[in-house]
Amino acid sequence: MRKRKQDPETCNERCISCTRRFGCKKRVLLGYERLAFGSTTDAFRLLMSEAELDVSLLDLYNVSEIKKPKDGAMELKFFDRLKALEYLAESSADTGEAGSLYDALNRCAANIGGESTDEN
Repeated sequence: MRKRKQDPETCNERCISCTRRFGCKKRVLLGYERLAFGSTTDAFRLLMSEAELDVSLLDLYNVSEIKKPKDGAMELKFFDRLKALEYLAESSADTGEAGSLYDALNRCAANIGGESTDEN
């Protein structure tokens, strides 16, 4: 195995550090972000295409399962975006980021509604 040379955002190879920590926490969070907010355009392109597409060129990261029964239809199942969002919320709560984001949103909502807040 190699020692870490790259930023986890761009790292596609397993390294000693990633293996010891069961995958970098940052890479895990980036994966969940991609599941929660990623595009499904290529998956629908595959589903609706009448011609053969090169699957290796499509971004199917959000697809958990592809079935093609004998009748020629195609079934795609996607990862659950809500579960990914829940995980991200729990992870940010562990670092205290969710509270500050929640507080900021409450202050903004109060300012829009014309209420004053003491924290401004």
